[in-house]
Amino acid sequence: MRGKKLFLILLSLALMTILLSAPVSARGDSSSWERRFDIRIWGFDLVFKRIGSPLFAGVDTGYFLSLGGGLETFGFYREIDHKVYVPPQNGTNLALYKNANITWSLGLNQGLLYDPTRGRNSLEAILFYHGRYDDHCPDRTPQALLFASDLPDRKGGLQNSIFAGLVYNGVDTNSECWSKQGWHAETSLEFAPLSLFNASSGADYTRFNGTLLGFITFLEGRDLSIYLGERLMYDQLCGDYIPVRSRTTLGGYSKYPYFTRGLGGGVRGVEVDRFDGYIKALNNLELRINFPRWSEYGVVPELIFYFDAGVYDNLSHKLDWDNLLTSAGIGVGVSDLLVYGSYFFNERRFSFELAFGVHF
Repeated sequence: MRGKKLFLILLSLALMTILLSAPVSARGDSSSWERRFDIRIWGFDLVFKRIGSPLFAGVDTGYFLSLGGGLETFGFYREIDHKVYVPPQNGTNLALYKNANITWSLGLNQGLLYDPTRGRNSLEAILFYHGRYDDHCPDRTPQALLFASDLPDRKGGLQNSIFAGLVYNGVDTNSECWSKQGWHAETSLEFAPLSLFNASSGADYTRFNGTLLGFITFLEGRDLSIYLGERLMYDQLCGDYIPVRSRTTLGGYSKYPYFTRGLGGGVRGVEVDRFDGYIKALNNLELRINFPRWSEYGVVPELIFYFDAGVYDNLSHKLDWDNLLTSAGIGVGVSDLLVYGSYFFNERRFSFELAFGVHF
């Protein structure tokens, strides 16, 4: 029954994707539509945005929707007694499990302040509905710790939420030099009550998120550009039941249609989804260097030096600075296809990771 339900949802997703991928001109003015297609390792995300039909004079109104799905590997780093599970350096990591998921969202961004010099809203209100269906595929990894727990969402389920937030965008991007300058700030609330058809996952929570991004350019040129990037995030969850996927991620709008990786993954060199919590804070500092474009290949070589830090509550509802995590490393790649070499100070170990796109 579960497999049949997943098949029907995936079929509906495929049909909607085909419909939405039809020529944009068939639905309206092609100049007002923006389409983005992102690839996961085993999956995809399709995002449509349209600016038009303004609700108020002097500012833009945008409408957007997303559809996505994939087969991914997630982690649940808790023993049956809820103590933290430490994965072995060699051998089977019992935290890992397979996850088949589909996600969708629909919403709008309403301008509150307009910046005529940039030709866009500088301050916006965001409101959208987000849904996801997860099948944790217990037959694929029956030994995973998640399936030994008594959590309502241990096998997956449907999760729906309403997102509302304010976003200030003062970041300018130089596409010729691959550099950025300015600040981005946002604050948001995500509501996922049990009454919003969340019985199958047990979700019943509220999430608060605050995010600050900053970029300072030191050198800007087509032959060489150097700039500093900084991200600071605070994320807090509360409610009667908070699903595993929410505990292991950070909210906010800056990575739409995705949620930001939690401390596991947000702090590079740490296993993805590790160090879950109800309260999390994350800081990423990067020095990004872009070299001359390889014209024959059409790519830009990149070099990134970074330092990451994060702290969490370990499910105690209170940040504990004894749980401070830190790492540092170097990223090398071309056109945002990067290999990170990270040193995780807490466990004194080095690791490598392949990434599609910059960290933030």
